[in-house]
Amino acid sequence: MPTSDRPRLDQDRLIRIVESSTNEVFIFRVDDLRFVFTNAGARQNLGYSAAELEQMTPLDIKPEFDRGSFDRLIHPLRSGRTSHIDFQTVHQRKDGSRYDAWIRLQLMQGEPALFYAAVSDVTERVATERKLAQTMRRLKAVLENTTMAVFMMDDRQHCVYMNKAAEALTGYTLAETTGRPLHDVIHHTHPDGRHFPIEDCAIDRALPQEMQVQGREVFVHKDGSFYPVGFTASPIKDESGRPIGTVIEARNITEELRAEETARAFNESLAKQVEEAVAEREALMSQLVQAQKMEAVGKLTGGVAHDFNNLLQVIGGNLQLLSKELAGNDRAQTRIGNALAGVSRGSKLASQLLAFGRRQPLRPTVVNVGRLVRSMDDMLRRALGEAIELETVIGGGLWNTAVDATQLENALLNLAINSRDAMEGTGKLTIEAGNASLDDSYAREHLEVEAGQYVMIAVTDNGPGMSEDVRRQAFEPFFTTKAEGQGTGLGLSMVYGFVKQSGGHVSIYSEPGDGTTVRMYLPRSTEPETVPPRKSSDEPVGGSETILVVEDDEEVRDTVVSMLSDLGYKVVKAKDADSALTLVESGLSIDLLFTDVVMPGKLRSTDLARLARERLPGIKVLFTSGYTQNAIVHGGRLDRGVELLSKPYSREELAFKVRSVIGPERKPDPEETKRLRVLIVEDEPLILMTAVDMLEDLGHEVQQAMTVSEAKAILGSGTIDLLMVDLGLPDGGGQELADAAQEQDRELRVLIASGQQLSLEGKTTMAAISKPYSEAQIAAAVKKLFGGPTR
Repeated sequence: MPTSDRPRLDQDRLIRIVESSTNEVFIFRVDDLRFVFTNAGARQNLGYSAAELEQMTPLDIKPEFDRGSFDRLIHPLRSGRTSHIDFQTVHQRKDGSRYDAWIRLQLMQGEPALFYAAVSDVTERVATERKLAQTMRRLKAVLENTTMAVFMMDDRQHCVYMNKAAEALTGYTLAETTGRPLHDVIHHTHPDGRHFPIEDCAIDRALPQEMQVQGREVFVHKDGSFYPVGFTASPIKDESGRPIGTVIEARNITEELRAEETARAFNESLAKQVEEAVAEREALMSQLVQAQKMEAVGKLTGGVAHDFNNLLQVIGGNLQLLSKELAGNDRAQTRIGNALAGVSRGSKLASQLLAFGRRQPLRPTVVNVGRLVRSMDDMLRRALGEAIELETVIGGGLWNTAVDATQLENALLNLAINSRDAMEGTGKLTIEAGNASLDDSYAREHLEVEAGQYVMIAVTDNGPGMSEDVRRQAFEPFFTTKAEGQGTGLGLSMVYGFVKQSGGHVSIYSEPGDGTTVRMYLPRSTEPETVPPRKSSDEPVGGSETILVVEDDEEVRDTVVSMLSDLGYKVVKAKDADSALTLVESGLSIDLLFTDVVMPGKLRSTDLARLARERLPGIKVLFTSGYTQNAIVHGGRLDRGVELLSKPYSREELAFKVRSVIGPERKPDPEETKRLRVLIVEDEPLILMTAVDMLEDLGHEVQQAMTVSEAKAILGSGTIDLLMVDLGLPDGGGQELADAAQEQDRELRVLIASGQQLSLEGKTTMAAISKPYSEAQIAAAVKKLFGGPTR
């Protein structure tokens, strides 16, 4: 056979092979691009006969190409730079309809040189991709603004979209995940480091599904850390109902699992107690109440604790006021004492709940625990009784710690009393304090612990010890092994909450028959110890200053007003911060703002305090609250410079706190001034009342008027030494009144009290003070007007 015939034979053999191919096959010349051969699949799809196609070129069926663009496309093949090219385009049939085509084009060596094109009709796939893209566009506006992590997968389980929340969840960007299987992004290893095969992944097994699938999985973050997620996988379907992709919603459920674990532990404990008491209805009801208490802990440490303390404040305050009125009635005093004891127990219960919830307002100072433990020796011995031996062991070179000393004393006392009860009044209690360093290994075993230096306080008894089940539940609120009515089950809970809120760690070591040790670890402080102030033993005292009481609870407000009035103070009151600000801006002289923290209204109590200080620079502020997780407590600690009196409080606590905030009362010297006859003219009743009180406290004889006409009638008597007048009066001007009065009485002195700026240059018989003014400002102005001491 001649060599020149071989290319033709090879081409004929190729044509026979591809004629029956399911794909479309085109063979055309390199020089003029004329079709040499088209197989049956191509002819059927295009609608042309073989004879018609032999007169055509690829450009006749490719409407998106012209000769120049097609030459540029095939140039790499003609030049030999590549063996094939792949591209997607559109083919046009004889009837004018079009379809999407994926083409692989190759150069066939021989004579003549030919192109071989294998064509796949990808119309359906392209349509699917367009529908998916359209779906994504519609969802994108919503998905980019939701906090739920959303992934979108195609029918090959490849990631085609993830929103910003998904990027934040995984640590990967959309650019890093596009086109990759979701499994490669979130599941390449087990938490223990082993390879995570795709068949173990619940999400991957769910793709794609006809129905929605929900479950939980463990994801791997980009930084290598593991975290649990809850997911929902939902199919994306085309018009025929066929799945073409999947939407996956996921959220980090670390906190949710912790809550479930806590709830599970609580429920197991409750179930065990109910099982033991199922035969008795009363016992069952007791267990249900126990469960309700546990569920209510969070609420009690919030608004409920606030309302509870308000109620105790009303009861306790009125009982103390009633006690004074019934002095000498022994029977009544006994009953009042019993009632006050109940108030005290209620207050302690609320305090313990706040402590467990880590919401008590701590006042940390730098403390040397050794000194504090030694100072408690007498108190502990009295609490433990003579039959219990007490030993304290203080390590050398003990570090300091920053902690609320009073709360630490309460925690130690609670632990000591728990040990006394466990030992049934007889045994040995050891309190040990020393330095401790918790390393990274310990911190890894106890996830809530931060490695570092601590001051360790251990309380050890030689009592019967605890079983493992009891030890695990010991810190739970309301859990107790004591008989009914012998304990609240909040002692250890309070210790736990206090230590955690102080940034420390607490643990229990115990075995049946070997006693119990509770260890508290408090963070080390490198600051010097704060020397505690001496506690005053004086009786509570009142004063004559003016106090603005702001309280939304009417009963609490009336009670505290009565208590302060009983202590001698002048009291004005407001039901919320907005009405209180009106009083402050009225010019009323106020020495102390005593305000509840949590109140209704637009204006917050902290803003009221700030505005009051701006308008009355000398005013003092004292907050009160029954709930301390609010605007003045951050991170469990009172803001710097904030004074707080927690509800409920006794008359003595109120008196001491108010006096300490205001400072020592300044009493006028009886020999310092002479008595004047004063007429004060002011149309604001509250300001008038306060000004009269101030002048009388300075020892002057005071008359009052609210209008110009009333003032003129009094001035006509000629018995006035000093006219104190506001500028704006209902029936005239204060300045005109003063000028007219001085024309009639040359000895009359005038003190203008106004919120307006006033120039009195050259007027030696007139002086001015600006609202709001204090008693001291009045005294100074009077002294200036009369040229020496006055009274």
